[in-house]
Formats: sequence, C-alpha cells, structure tokens
Amino acid sequence: MRREVLIWLLAGLGLALGGWWLALNTEWVEESRPRAAIGEALDNPLYAAERLLRQLRMTVEHRESLEVLPPRGARLVLMSADWQLRPALGEQLQRWVRQGGHLVLMRGADWADSPLAAWVPVDDEEPDEGARRSPRPPKRSETDIRMPLVSSPPLWGDTGTLLACNALPLHRTLAPQAGHAPSWQLTGTQPTRITQALRLPLGQGSVTVLSAQAHLFHNPSVLRCDHALLLAAAVQAEPGATAWFYVQEKRESLLSWLWRQGLVAIVAGALALAAALWRASVRFGPWLAPAPRLRRSISEQVRGLGAYLLRSGHEALLGAQQRALEDAAARRLPKYRQLPVPERARVIAAAADLPADELLAALSTRFCTRVQLLRYLPLLETARRRLLRPSDERRTP
Repeated sequence: MRREVLIWLLAGLGLALGGWWLALNTEWVEESRPRAAIGEALDNPLYAAERLLRQLRMTVEHRESLEVLPPRGARLVLMSADWQLRPALGEQLQRWVRQGGHLVLMRGADWADSPLAAWVPVDDEEPDEGARRSPRPPKRSETDIRMPLVSSPPLWGDTGTLLACNALPLHRTLAPQAGHAPSWQLTGTQPTRITQALRLPLGQGSVTVLSAQAHLFHNPSVLRCDHALLLAAAVQAEPGATAWFYVQEKRESLLSWLWRQGLVAIVAGALALAAALWRASVRFGPWLAPAPRLRRSISEQVRGLGAYLLRSGHEALLGAQQRALEDAAARRLPKYRQLPVPERARVIAAAADLPADELLAALSTRFCTRVQLLRYLPLLETARRRLLRPSDERRTP
C-alpha cells in the first residue's frame, strides 16, 4: 500500500509541475475569424445589405433586369451600367424620378458616361487646393483608414457623424450644378473637406449620388465601420418602403437562345455539313484488299493447254487437229464421210491446194514423234482454214 501511495503522489506532482509550466509558457487569446459564406450569400453579393433593410421592415428585391421599373415612391439602387443595354431607358428613369421615384447612383457604376449625365445635376470634380493641403490625418486601424463623415442634415436625431473604411475616394468631390440645392449631403472632414454624397430633389422624387465604388454595399463590406448607416441613409430607409437593387443584366446566353429558337435549322445545317464533308472526304478504299481473281482468260487457257499437250500429249493434240479438219471437210465437201481415208486426203489436197502424200500421212497416222508433230500440225491447220474460206478465195492461186 505504501508503494502505491508513493506512485500516486509522484504522478500528481508531475501533473502539477506540467500545469505550472504550461501556465508560464503559453498564452490563451480569443481570435475572431469570419465564416465562409453559405447558402444564398454565395450567389448574392448584396445578401447582407438586403437582410439589413429587411430588418428595417422594408420590401427589398434583387433585380436582374429593368424591363419594368419600380413602383412610384420606391428606391432604385443602380450598381452597374448594364441597364444601358436597353435603349431609351435613361429617359424612362428621368420620368420615373420626376413622378416620385428615388434613384441612388454609385460613382463606380459609370453613370457619368451614360444618358443619366444629361439630367442628373451633379458634377464629379477635384477638390480645391486648400482642401488638399489639410494637415489633419485620418485615424488608422490595423486594416482600415477610417474617414469621419458629417451629415447635413443629421441622419437620425442627433446622429450626425459616421465612419467610412477605405470605401470613399479622397481625390474627388461631388458638387451640385448651378440652380440646384441639395436636400442632404455627406462631407468628409479628415484629411480634406470632400463631399462624398449628395441628394437633390427632382420633381416629386430625388437622385442620391455616392462618390463610392459599387462594392461599397457588397458582402462583407456593408458590415464594416458605419457602412450600414450609410446604406440606410442613401436609400432613405423607412418601414414599408420598397427598394430595388440592380446589379447586372442577366439574359439568356446566345447559344441556348439559338438552340431553343432554331433547333430545326441547326440540325438541318449540321446534317448538310456532315453530308458535304463526307462527299468531299478522301476515299481510302476498303479495309481489306480485294482477293485476286483466280480465273484465267480463254487465250491463256488455250495456250496453256496447247503447251501441255505439246510436251506430253502428242497423240491427243494430233487427234484433235485431225478431227477439226475432218469436221471442216464434211461441211465443205459433198459425200466426204463416205470416202476412204486415201480418197479423203486426195479430195482435201485438191480443194486446199496442198500435197496429197503429206496430207495423207498427217491424216492417217495415230502416233508421231515431236518432230513429226511440229510438221503435221501446221499442215492440217492450213488445210482446215483453206477449206473454210469462201469458194472464190480457194480458186485464187
């Protein structure tokens, strides 16, 4: 028992010493890390801004087309110049504003180079020299340049100042055109006095211009510093109001539109193109070469048979030639079959003008040598051909 107690005491002492060492050599701090966007926030860059305005009991819509303008009295925030794809939309926006609409423009949306510049009474210019040389530096944090902005009139109640972080330029200022007085403006005081926001009434509505890039109200920039207050002030947030955010024009791609509208023409054209390519392609012939023809011509057959008989069938070749002469004589000479062989040879010799003795020997022999065969065959063939000639040619000497 004493040994077990000693072991437990040593283990407890080791744990105490380890905890004491960790307490001296480590430091526990809390670190905040932003979570990755999930769900709708992945595809909607204005998700946080829209949720903020909905918390203020506003009706918020994310528009990808301006085929239809917002209702009278609504707020329309243009964050892109894609609306210029529709002709005459600038004039329609002017009529909408004068009838009670509230338009919010961002300097980064390039509205100054659009048809809006013809009727929006705001100029974007450089600040004067005195404002540039203001010695008051902005407050700095580890990541942001905080710019104090003074609202005239105050935003809500006694809230007249807000901070912007790296969102507004320091080298440009907004100014109303002659004959137009702003109903609200936001002016930076450090380091220079620059007007960063202006609202001017037009007819029954108003136009609010912010000297900021379009990403000012994007995720997560809208949650930094006092950008949420700036958003609420720009859209004149109030319960029951309607706000539309226009980011970019979203239209059907050309390929999908062509496939949907001209499927028959595309298929017919593809088939015609395939047929033309097949017709113009190079022919390489069949995969396997055709087998050679094993049949020989008649002349080759006759020459081969004659060569064979000449070598080893003298009697057969001589007999065939004799029968050919006998058939020709039977057709040309009357009562030829009834004559004896010597008389046949004499009659043929007289008709063919050939020696009777040699012709008799050629007709009567049944066996011969190669030398005799070479002499008899031309004689018999000559007699046959002369018998088959017309009668007038046989009389010719």
